[in-house]
Amino acid sequence: MKRIIALIIIILSAWGIYEIATASRGREDKQPLLADTAETTSAEEPSAHETETPKEEDTPKGDASHPGRIVISKQSMTLTLFDVDERVICRFPIACGRNLGNKSRVGDMKTPEGDFTVQQIQPASTWTHDFGDGKGQIKGCYGNWFIRLKTPPHTGIGIHGTHDPSSIGTRATEGCIRLHNADLDSLKPMVRVGMPVRIETSDADRKQDGEPSAEQGANNGESRQPTADADTDTDADAVWYTVVSGDTASAIAARNGTTLKRLKKLNPSVANIDRLSLGQRIRVK
Repeated sequence: MKRIIALIIIILSAWGIYEIATASRGREDKQPLLADTAETTSAEEPSAHETETPKEEDTPKGDASHPGRIVISKQSMTLTLFDVDERVICRFPIACGRNLGNKSRVGDMKTPEGDFTVQQIQPASTWTHDFGDGKGQIKGCYGNWFIRLKTPPHTGIGIHGTHDPSSIGTRATEGCIRLHNADLDSLKPMVRVGMPVRIETSDADRKQDGEPSAEQGANNGESRQPTADADTDTDADAVWYTVVSGDTASAIAARNGTTLKRLKKLNPSVANIDRLSLGQRIRVK
């Protein structure tokens, strides 16, 4: 009997040792797989630096406490407010004159182009207007403010809100510049009487007025030979400039150490040097 008990103990002991050894080998076999998985995951996942996207606050912004001027583009259908250092403070979508071209007479439904100033800022929340569509006087069609512009020889042109938000981004007005009411309310505190306002033309407006587009004007200017004028340099000395938003002929001339008269002489193919388009190339020297 004692021998049987001893034999059972020996068998149980041997079985326990076998179980321990087997478990140990299982752990060793699995460890490389876990390590490989960790390495693969690490290699496939981009680092935090690689996935980081630029934050909006990282983008340089203009100084709203020092607004400089307004630029309205009929090409991009936007109004941009720059600070005194020419940095963008804000930019809003607009609606402008329903008819193409530069304003030439009363009632032509066109937005004037050129360099103007703010003449007056008037509360307009109670104003009404009859758009001639059979709906009679419309309340709230100007938003809270009418920023009247001095646009000689034309009068009655301004920046205002709208009763029809869906019109923003289209040619829909009688000549004024419309904004969403909330955008107008944001803009108004930064506007002052006398502030410069530039209204830029577009390729479509230039075409309507029988002028070449910005691209055509640039190409014509580049291919055209200089006139036989003692005051005109040779093509080898030519320096070209590409018009950006907010540019005026006078500002470009001053920036490049020349005069407006000289700029006109250097660009004989440009019908009206005061109506430049975004992306247009002109000769400055």
